[in-house]
Amino acid sequence: MILFLIGVAFLLRTTTLTNQSLWRDEVDAIRFSSWSVRDLVGGLFLTGHNGPLYFLLLNPWRDLMGDSEFALRFPSAVFGTLVVALGYVLMRQLGFGRRSGVVLGLLFATSPYLIWYGQEAKMYAMLLAVITLAMIAYLRALAGRGITWWIVFVVSTSLSFYLHILAPLMLGVYGIVAFLRPEKIRHHWRTWLISMACLTLPYLPLVLWQLPVLIEGGNLGHPFYPLRQELFILLQLYSGGLFRSLKITPIVLFVFLFLCGLLVKSQTKSVRASSFPPRLLLAVWTLFPPLAIYVISLRVPVFEDRYLIYITPAFYGMIVLGLMAVRQYSRSIAALCLGIILMTNLIGVWQQQHQPVKADFRAAAAYLTAEAPRPATIMIQMPYLQHTFKYYYPKKYRLIEGLWTNDGKSEMVVDTEMRQLTRNLSELWFVVSEEESWDQRRLVRKWLDSNADLIDEVRFTRVDVYRYQFRPGAIETESIETQSPGQ
Repeated sequence: MILFLIGVAFLLRTTTLTNQSLWRDEVDAIRFSSWSVRDLVGGLFLTGHNGPLYFLLLNPWRDLMGDSEFALRFPSAVFGTLVVALGYVLMRQLGFGRRSGVVLGLLFATSPYLIWYGQEAKMYAMLLAVITLAMIAYLRALAGRGITWWIVFVVSTSLSFYLHILAPLMLGVYGIVAFLRPEKIRHHWRTWLISMACLTLPYLPLVLWQLPVLIEGGNLGHPFYPLRQELFILLQLYSGGLFRSLKITPIVLFVFLFLCGLLVKSQTKSVRASSFPPRLLLAVWTLFPPLAIYVISLRVPVFEDRYLIYITPAFYGMIVLGLMAVRQYSRSIAALCLGIILMTNLIGVWQQQHQPVKADFRAAAAYLTAEAPRPATIMIQMPYLQHTFKYYYPKKYRLIEGLWTNDGKSEMVVDTEMRQLTRNLSELWFVVSEEESWDQRRLVRKWLDSNADLIDEVRFTRVDVYRYQFRPGAIETESIETQSPGQ
């Protein structure tokens, strides 16, 4: 059965791998993986660097497979599929039967949230697989399965540090698990201390910039969320996916099952005989990282739901425990709960695969390519998106970077700077995406509407394209000469 679920997971992730246009973070993966090893490693000492390992691995993959959307996203689909098998092994390691492992694999295979990141050219699916493997190795090492599992634990945990800067939060989870299992640590305390010491060295390069930023405080570009809102966002995404079409229903069901898994004692013999309830481990794994991010965010906001993707095995594991607890009292109700979850998952997956969510630069570029003559001058708002635009539109054109006005720039200053930027132009194509992050008051657009004629306008998903023509003599600056002898 688990092999069948692995096949289903692979198909759900690969058959629609190119439905969505690449967004700027995915194009950044191309850019960063083109850096030299020296530059990538040097980035470890720079504020805001997420970790070089994914980009180092992506570089030879690109050399082999190219830069197509499918090629870039395929590794994430593979790691996202691998998590299904790892989830099954995790439940077995926690002392549960095959049924529980299969149900967790089913949730992994069909989760809209995990499918989404299993179709994105970023490190998150790989991070999820590596940390799940690290937890399996850690539990087996504590169970006395041999030195090999300690090595697997140290290696996989070290790798996770270089996949994402917030992966070290799992050290707190490993520490709490050890504290709650003193009978295991008594037998392996030397090996445990050596393993933890070995994890210190890989983390030092990250501490060099993280600690000063944490002490001084500041803003890395993330909004601050109260803890309650953090947890609600995660719950929304894990239970209903990105669209949340069934609104509050899946949230209520998942909260109910989570509490059942946490509070209702299981009658499964293997679990009942354990001196360490698996639900406690899963609860710590689910709740500690979000709590730690909240505490950090009091100084430096860093919360993004995808940064915590590695708590999903614990969260869905608790849901499986909740289903088991309900099943003890009514198999029909447990089956109904699982059916609602699967229905919600399938609706979420269908919506994600058929409704564009990411900024559709692919369609915008195709539209501009079809224009005759092709655009000569293009202004992009916000300018950083020029990299995404260039991926889909590698034609030659003059780029004008849209003005940054969120610093309080006045309309008079905008007028002066726009006159300089558009000097001698008869036509301008204006490509707009994430405008609020760069020009919240839309001053650039207002200026264009006042000083040029809008002759074409096309809207795509999160990308708008405008074509402006300047009226002769409408733009006058000190450096512009009279345009004709008769004027």
